[in-house]
Amino acid sequence: MKTFCLSLLFLCLSLTAFAQSDNRIAIHVEGGVKYNVKYNDYSGSHSDYDKNRGFSGAQFFVSGLYSLNNNLSAGVGVGVNIYTRYITYFDGITSVPIYANVLYKLPTSGDFIPFVDLKLGYGIVSRSYVTSPPGGIAPYQEEDFNVRNRGGVYASPSLGLLFPLNNTAISLSLTYDLQVMKAKLTQLSGEMISDETMTHSNTIGLRVGYIF
Repeated sequence: MKTFCLSLLFLCLSLTAFAQSDNRIAIHVEGGVKYNVKYNDYSGSHSDYDKNRGFSGAQFFVSGLYSLNNNLSAGVGVGVNIYTRYITYFDGITSVPIYANVLYKLPTSGDFIPFVDLKLGYGIVSRSYVTSPPGGIAPYQEEDFNVRNRGGVYASPSLGLLFPLNNTAISLSLTYDLQVMKAKLTQLSGEMISDETMTHSNTIGLRVGYIF
């Protein structure tokens, strides 16, 4: 998985080098912040999860796009999603989405161009640590336990505007991000506490980008 991630990152960097020599290739660099709106836990729900709504981190993406026609582009990309506010065994996670990317520009004759964007792929999460049991999640567990996190499906549709600047453009978009994450809890002795827990991180974000 690490080799795959590095290979796609190298591809994005290579596309940057060739972007000036082929006007059908563009690089879209984006950065933004996100707001946590909903928590889904397949193992049950707990009242103390409500406090985890709110600002939940930052994100950064680099996408290589090939122009199929005047309105439609497609390519691949890699990003970084930093989660700064979540439940105990998903808090402080960084996910690295590897995705296919499609961008469609709506036909217009104005000074800006509306667009629809979709990123769909897999968010890599790899983190192991020891933590204390939060109240309401594992009331039977009094000792510290090991947590092993891993990732899952990543999807991010967005709506935005492009503001052309000669042969480049600035993008501004409102986004929705879905990241599947999983956690396995075990005692320090190695004995499993429960089956693997799955969650969906649902966030709404605001991104600013630059296409060249």
